[in-house]
Amino acid sequence: MSHYDIAIIGAGAAGLAAALNLKSSGRRVIVLEARDRIGGRAFTDTSTLGLPFDCGAHWLHAAAQNPFTKIADRLGARYNANTSWDDWTLYARGGAVPQQVIAEAGGYIEQVLGRIAEAGAAGRDVAYSDFMEEGNRWNPLLRQTVGQITSHDPADCSTLDSGRYEDEGGDFPLEDGFGALVARHAAGLDVTLSTPVIHIDWSGPDVKITTERGTLRATAIILAVPVNVLIAGLIGFSPALPAALTEAFHDCPMGVSEKLAILLDRPIEGTEHLHGDVVDLSGAARQPFNLYVNPFGRPLLVSHMAGAYGREMERLDDADVMAVALDALSEAFGASIRKRVVKTLRTHWASDPFTLGGYSHAKPGRAASRLMFSQTVGDKIVLAGEHCSIPFYSTVHGAHLSGIAAAEKALALT
Repeated sequence: MSHYDIAIIGAGAAGLAAALNLKSSGRRVIVLEARDRIGGRAFTDTSTLGLPFDCGAHWLHAAAQNPFTKIADRLGARYNANTSWDDWTLYARGGAVPQQVIAEAGGYIEQVLGRIAEAGAAGRDVAYSDFMEEGNRWNPLLRQTVGQITSHDPADCSTLDSGRYEDEGGDFPLEDGFGALVARHAAGLDVTLSTPVIHIDWSGPDVKITTERGTLRATAIILAVPVNVLIAGLIGFSPALPAALTEAFHDCPMGVSEKLAILLDRPIEGTEHLHGDVVDLSGAARQPFNLYVNPFGRPLLVSHMAGAYGREMERLDDADVMAVALDALSEAFGASIRKRVVKTLRTHWASDPFTLGGYSHAKPGRAASRLMFSQTVGDKIVLAGEHCSIPFYSTVHGAHLSGIAAAEKALALT
């Protein structure tokens, strides 16, 4: 039974950052990863569509504060620093809708999000949905927008949690993939892949870690796995983790954030890359269909499906999802778009057993629970991951910074 000073469980952005910061510490460190790859939810698929596609994280959020902006610059990874949400547009049956309709929809969304921000800044811990106007025809589009931001529905999001979030300096998409950047930054790390941890016994002087490939011991561990994996109890603990911590996990769960990528025979004509939604202006309140068109000039249409709608779509088979997508795309770009589809790619983060969701957000009234994740458990267990970051939860750089902080705590325990 091998013994290590520190065992890192999970090789997503948090676990990799912890390992990088412990590399020259003189400690004996092992990184255990359940998957056959590193990166977690930062994963760039380069084979399915024949071009790089980020199945998960894609944007350098809060680019001015984001350490991966400098990492990208150092490694020569290109990103679009000129992306503006002013590119956002709406489509309906017959194509792009009039500008005044876009202004009406955007104005309502901006107004509600502004009220949510004001409530959070004032220390109020209530639901986003408290600020929606009942019966407003743009509520379905607002729900979709909130879902893209939080991976949850408005009724499940805390204003105080978002009020503590910091997002300055723009949102920049990476040309060759955020997952690829995370992997390049971690190049050379020794990671033990395809080794799911199934039980952690922290009852004795050391931590006993049981995996599907054997057992090892460590003086301390960094637990860098998605919070929904912990909620689901896929890793057993002896003794059980403190009840207050377990409750905090449930208070800050991951929602649903899925993607559908459609490879076309050529880019959509008449436009550069833009963000938009196909909406129903008939009054039927049909779910909007999100679109990211021609990213980096590539012949791609990408749709984000989040919250309750994302969960519903994730459960459908490929044919049913494509039926929804093609109906929406035909309204936006004409029926001929159906003949231009070359290949598709769907994500399944919500049912992936090593993830089980999108990203974390505190429930209304429970924002304080996120503070629990900074506490060391029994002088043996340190937590890391995007759910552990107060100002940058739900992001790769939040996970990265939490991994650095966890490494420092683990060093103090060994």
